Amino acid sequence: MQTDAGHDLTLKALTTFVAVARTGSVSGAAAQLGLAQSAISRQVAELEKMFGGPLFYRTGRGVRPTTLAAQVLADAEPLLDGARQLVESARGRAGNVSGMVTLGLVPAVAPLLSSRLYAAVQERLPAVKLRIVEGYSGEIETRLTQGSIDLAVLNRYRAEGRNSYRRLLDTPLMLVGRREAVQAHWRAAGGRPASLLLRQIGGVPLVLPVPPNAIRNLLEEAAAAHRIALNVCMEASSSVVIKRILSDHAAFSVLPYHAVAAELESGEYDAVPLADRAMRQSVVLATSSQRPFTAAVRQVAQMIPKLAEALIGEGKWRR
Repeated sequence: MQTDAGHDLTLKALTTFVAVARTGSVSGAAAQLGLAQSAISRQVAELEKMFGGPLFYRTGRGVRPTTLAAQVLADAEPLLDGARQLVESARGRAGNVSGMVTLGLVPAVAPLLSSRLYAAVQERLPAVKLRIVEGYSGEIETRLTQGSIDLAVLNRYRAEGRNSYRRLLDTPLMLVGRREAVQAHWRAAGGRPASLLLRQIGGVPLVLPVPPNAIRNLLEEAAAAHRIALNVCMEASSSVVIKRILSDHAAFSVLPYHAVAAELESGEYDAVPLADRAMRQSVVLATSSQRPFTAAVRQVAQMIPKLAEALIGEGKWRR
């Protein structure tokens, strides 16, 4: 696009500008885009001439956007998204589905689902690239609402939110721990129950996610309603850390079956489901209301429920 000043405003230059703004450095943008730093600096300088003002301040750690750059950034990113959508839509109409699909996954489903989805996309949509973003439901939900990801598989406990949801499965939450620790706990308690009431975990040492977190919020709200004091002995923002503590110590957590299916199958962990009807988790496929629904996104979204059904049929996930 040629401006009144006679300069050409290109998508390439805007992409470079956004990369510098998001990485906070010319070197970071160069590495991300595979360009020389001199080329990055030249394109930024050309944009500054075109826009009539500086875009970045130099700092000891890189660069910081000016007020002008922040305003330009707010307009540039939707413009680039629209250009990508145009290309992907045209290719889809021509029968060549391509483009990037950004998928948010909660840790409980990420390993298995991302592996199955990778295989399916490689086989059926070889021109589509997947970008997997892992995080807890609240974080993924926020990104989805902001429009920084296309799709998400996350946990829901209430029918609320601005995005669109399709339920994949409902599953009870369980008190989970190392097999020896679980067996010792129930021997001391006089016998293992088939299922647990919430009041029965009141004194159990729990390792739970750092709030805000959907499971944590649900537990704390239910415990407060029943006047139960939860014994939270450790918090962690990583499911890997939580599992390691359970494996190494006589501690417990509250998780859905699919989060620990491999450990339960191997016999490393044991679990007892919570009986309270409120202690159930819905795993849903969510789509963003803030991003274009391209042909690539639509086809990947259609794959996910089928993969979920296959995992349920294999016993990897459980209703």
